[in-house]
Amino acid sequence: MPRASSLVVRVPALLFSVAVVGSLIGFAWEGAVYGRRDVTEEWSPPPSLDDAPPSKPSGTRSPAEEAALKRALVHFPAYPKASRAELLAVDYLGPDVPIAVAWFSTKDTPEQVLSHYRQVLLDNGLPVLGERHGENGGWVGYWSPATEEMRLVSVLAQGGETLGFVSAGQVAPLLKRASRVPPWIPLPPELSEPITLSFAMEGASHHVVSGQLPEAAPSAVGEKYRALLVEKGWDVGAVEPVDANGIAFELMKGTTLGRATLRTRAQEPGVELQLSLLQRGAAP
Repeated sequence: MPRASSLVVRVPALLFSVAVVGSLIGFAWEGAVYGRRDVTEEWSPPPSLDDAPPSKPSGTRSPAEEAALKRALVHFPAYPKASRAELLAVDYLGPDVPIAVAWFSTKDTPEQVLSHYRQVLLDNGLPVLGERHGENGGWVGYWSPATEEMRLVSVLAQGGETLGFVSAGQVAPLLKRASRVPPWIPLPPELSEPITLSFAMEGASHHVVSGQLPEAAPSAVGEKYRALLVEKGWDVGAVEPVDANGIAFELMKGTTLGRATLRTRAQEPGVELQLSLLQRGAAP
């Protein structure tokens, strides 16, 4: 597969992390990703599938925010049994990557939400992309070649409910952007074709790195990578299974904390690494 086509398939996995990072913008990222804080929101009746995006009381949302909310939601019908969708974040990957993210919550499981939207896409004759991150999260969506836009529903189990992030972003500039991995991030030397998303937030920076390794077993890759991190002065947490073909562990150094996930690649031999780091202050 040509590199550009390969990245189109891999970028959604990064955008899943970035959409969840929307919760960092709206909810505080450490809680959403690492489970250190419950997310609770007041529920309101769900909109019907034919309703326009719900509005807050007059004067509380600008016309630009209304337009961004519509941009995020227009490609997917509202999820049944969910809270009303609200705008979460806009264009936070830089001015060259227009993206809008809305969020909703439901008591249904991540699998129920993802299965629902997968069927919606199939019923509309759209080619479905998707990935499950164990029982607690994942994404489903599709790529629009005509608009060079990635349209996703990402989900994350949190605090006894499921948070849904509906996003639409013109990610083609990400495929063309020369993205360099920050030199202070230790990566396996065998990692090939790494792609990186880095962006600043108030008081912190978030970095997501994805790449491929030739080894066939996540456990073997994880053992080597954990040894490298320890050698570089990082603390690493216990290994945990994330699904039938993957492992994950947390890592921390100074004011930087994160999570590494290693999964067997679905279509080709080898392992996919995804590293998500929240950096407060200077690089460790």
